[in-house]
Amino acid sequence: MITIDASIWFQIIGMLILIVVLNSLLYKPIRQMLQERESKMAAIKEEAERFERNADQLLENFNAKLASARSQGMKKREELKAQAREEEKALIEESTKEASEKKQELLSQLTAQVEAARAELKAQAEAFAMEIAQKLLGRAI
Repeated sequence: MITIDASIWFQIIGMLILIVVLNSLLYKPIRQMLQERESKMAAIKEEAERFERNADQLLENFNAKLASARSQGMKKREELKAQAREEEKALIEESTKEASEKKQELLSQLTAQVEAARAELKAQAEAFAMEIAQKLLGRAI
């Protein structure tokens, strides 16, 4: 059985001294280290969130610039297509004009050759007619 005597007071005082010594040597440094660790973790977490926000902002800027570049590229492509169509139209008109002029030139040359051939054939036809008439009649006409 437990008896309460004067030694209990020594044990209570010893326990209080032990609590004070352990508190100053063990518990306070551990609590201080835990608080420092917690504050460092909070700072690291805040910095990570700041980096993430910065990365999101950079990504948005990149996407905006990419969209702008795409739209400018599409606009430039359409301008180049329109310019190419105009050049194509001009080349076709020029080719058509040259072909028409060449056709007219060749047609006039052909007409001149046909007329020359007709005139020659007409002269030859008269000569042949005279010759045939002479042979048929048997005398000179």
